[in-house]
Amino acid sequence: HPKIPSHVPFLLIGGGTAAFAAARSIRARDPGARVLIVSEDPALPYMRPPLSKELWFSDDPNVTETLRFKQWNGKERSIYFQPPSFYVPVEDLPSVENGGVAVLPGKKVVHMDVRGNTVKLSDGTQISYDKCLIATGGSPRNLPAIERAGKDVQKRLTLFRKIEDFRRLEKISREVKSITIIGGGFLGSELACALGRRARTRGLEVIQLFPENGNMGKVLPEYLSNWTTEKVRREGVNVLPNAVVKSVSVSGNRLVIKLKDGRKV
Repeated sequence: HPKIPSHVPFLLIGGGTAAFAAARSIRARDPGARVLIVSEDPALPYMRPPLSKELWFSDDPNVTETLRFKQWNGKERSIYFQPPSFYVPVEDLPSVENGGVAVLPGKKVVHMDVRGNTVKLSDGTQISYDKCLIATGGSPRNLPAIERAGKDVQKRLTLFRKIEDFRRLEKISREVKSITIIGGGFLGSELACALGRRARTRGLEVIQLFPENGNMGKVLPEYLSNWTTEKVRREGVNVLPNAVVKSVSVSGNRLVIKLKDGRKV
């Protein structure tokens, strides 16, 4: 375990895009700044969008390990914003010449004393700071019907957000015969298209269900939402709009999703 500094000039809570952009901006304005990023995620800061888009279209059989993808300009890059060599070891942050950015992964801030300018980590460590940014981002929202279901259901469920979720879903998509995606927003629709394209060659059934009238119905006007739904269907996805989940159970080796209108998936 690295020795964690007891004081840092700049403390960023959260290790996502906002925190990394803040660290870069702080260093651009103050080249000698010492910045500590505390992240619950075990990984260094990385881009989330490729997890539901570009990585699925990679020809590399080891993509779950390399996490590299082709950008729109044809150039290949990693999902990580910077390689490990960009960051300063946590224990060296107070003393390193010209400052730098250090990342403390797999740690959670559980208490904050705003007046005393200190935070407490889940392991009891306290860190004081001069300036602090809270950039913890969001967390995937589960459905009450799924939360009420038993462990057998939870074992077959992935709440998609992190690298490990991508790795898990990629592996599952090679092993099972049917995957259901609940959600019709950007993330759900991107994953549905990615899996639908893969399904053509693998005999995989991909179902997408959501309560709206069409894909991305909350953000697009109706005619565009309908057009998007047709595009998703052409990718081989069985799209079920106006679908509200009532309950989820296990029957044999499959999940059974009961909808409020009586349909079963």
